[in-house]
Amino acid sequence: MLPIRDGDLTIRAMRDVVEDYLLLVRWRAEPHVHEWWDPDDPAPTLEEVIAQYGPAVRGQEPTTSCIVEFDDRPCGYLQFYRWLPYTVDEPAIDVRADADTFGIDIHIGEPDLVGHGLGTRAIELVCGYLERDLGASWIALTTEVANHRAQRAYEKAGFTKVRQVLDTDTRDGHRAVCWLMERRPG
Repeated sequence: MLPIRDGDLTIRAMRDVVEDYLLLVRWRAEPHVHEWWDPDDPAPTLEEVIAQYGPAVRGQEPTTSCIVEFDDRPCGYLQFYRWLPYTVDEPAIDVRADADTFGIDIHIGEPDLVGHGLGTRAIELVCGYLERDLGASWIALTTEVANHRAQRAYEKAGFTKVRQVLDTDTRDGHRAVCWLMERRPG
């Protein structure tokens, strides 16, 4: 049950309040985030963030939206979800999920906290929660083939590269070529 903690790191449920949505507006505009998160789209406005994330935050969609905090300071966004419904809508992602396969997406939004291992720690923390408390059979994610920083963070958290797939994000008008990475418990 959220929140989950490990020392100075906390992953809490995103709240349906303007302050949490404004964090996403600011972080999605940061160059180090925008480069990899919907890069063909302009950074979203507050209204767009509320429209995109609000349904999940309010429990109307199956994705769980979270804020990552370091020393009680909001520093990033993390979401998790069961993959199976998305693979039906997007077979080109080619995850080959079962009913207990989870997906995660994360970014550390605060520029001064990038490169300090917080992403890896948050990934390890949420994966442990998904495996232990929600019965994840395995966890799969996609990251663009050129996003080496993210790949290193995921590998440190126990993920391995499986194969290249097409994501729903676009770069230069084409679906982004990504590594499908997986972590299997055990």
